[in-house]
Amino acid sequence: MLKPAAITADQFATQPQGVNETTVNNVFKVMHGYYGNLFLSKFATGVVDSQGRDMGVKSARTIWAHSLRDIAESVVLDALTRCQTAHPEFPPALPQFLALCRAAAPRVAYEGSGHVIGMSTELKQRNAARAREINARHDRRKQSQPGGELAGLPVLKVLIAGAIATAGGDEVAALRRMDRMYPCQP
Repeated sequence: MLKPAAITADQFATQPQGVNETTVNNVFKVMHGYYGNLFLSKFATGVVDSQGRDMGVKSARTIWAHSLRDIAESVVLDALTRCQTAHPEFPPALPQFLALCRAAAPRVAYEGSGHVIGMSTELKQRNAARAREINARHDRRKQSQPGGELAGLPVLKVLIAGAIATAGGDEVAALRRMDRMYPCQP
């Protein structure tokens, strides 16, 4: 036994819709152009209204209009062009068409929360001066060590050789090769 629908097609028609009727009619025209009667036969019931329109197709248009109400018309048009490649043989059902619309929708870049803790100009200047002093101190320490720029090279060679040994390689051969490439000055 079928349960009654939570919302009927008539209730869809009374709700505000973002996509106008012309857009939905154009979607149905394009789908009919792509797939012929195969598309419309999915909805046709054979029961016609006073104007001679099939009630099933009319109901389907209302459902599609409700489902497409929050989607921009340009996105709907892009999704229609994607139907040719995504569904070349059979027309998409409404959920499949909505998936094409989601794929065609422009991506929204992350904008953050907007909650930023501000820093006063005085504090920024103080932190910048402190960072410059720390960098200058490191430069002086590096220059005062024997070998200047190359002072950390022997330590680096040992660390690289250790990593090679851990990976299962020949650390002795690696150390010899690095000694040839980067000889340490006494």
